[in-house]
Amino acid sequence: MAFIDSHCHVIAPLDLAPMAPQRTYTPEPADITQWRDTLAPLGVSHGVLVQPSVYGTDHRVLLAALAQAQALAPLTLAGIAAVDADVGDAELDRLQAAGVRGIRLSHFEPGDPRDRGGFVRWPAFEALEPRLAERGLHLQLFTDSRLLPGLAPRLQRSRVPVVIDHMGRAPAALGARHAGLRTLAALMRDAPVWVKLSGIANISDAGPDHADARAVHEALLAAAPERLLWGSDWPHTRPGGVKPSTAALMDLFIAWTPAALRARIGWDNGRALFGF
Repeated sequence: MAFIDSHCHVIAPLDLAPMAPQRTYTPEPADITQWRDTLAPLGVSHGVLVQPSVYGTDHRVLLAALAQAQALAPLTLAGIAAVDADVGDAELDRLQAAGVRGIRLSHFEPGDPRDRGGFVRWPAFEALEPRLAERGLHLQLFTDSRLLPGLAPRLQRSRVPVVIDHMGRAPAALGARHAGLRTLAALMRDAPVWVKLSGIANISDAGPDHADARAVHEALLAAAPERLLWGSDWPHTRPGGVKPSTAALMDLFIAWTPAALRARIGWDNGRALFGF
């Protein structure tokens, strides 16, 4: 079975590509060849490179990786960029032509330590939405599902697909019945909202098997499997803690997902959303 990795990153050596001065961590270098060598043995043939917060709106590393991928057949990549509300049309067109399929924003309460420096904040969506719609681009949102009850009416009116990072990002210890996760499930059913089954290590306190996250995984499966995507979150650029094994994360997805849904979530949904 072929897989699409819907959430991964590339990081250049610091002396080759400057990082945002307001960043809250400095990840180690990780290039597209390393991603291929790690994920290809797991059946992954396509990937979605997500602009990490450490680069702000500077896309030189992302665009270089997308260009490099063209020489690494059979490898197909798309990109998720980060732009300010006043980005020019020419820049949006340039990003789209390079393979960008979505724009990433952050939505957290003021002072939340997860609202890392370098992100473009949620209010930019008002100005960006019509321009994304014109180009067939979607919104990727880095947030906490506990904030979704207040945001849900706006997401229901979205003119573009909305992809929520990392299973909603709320701690797995809260379980699957809190209001935020219930809102997320409802949005998946009734609004143009997708969710990435990625970043388990970022919500779990029970590594390496992350058993506390299984209830969240299963609740999302029950809500709308046609709105789910699998992602590795390689190279696991978390500010602290032990990095998870990418192969072990794939094993968890297979173990926790009924066989009848694996191809839909691992391949079909991503192929439709990202245009592969």
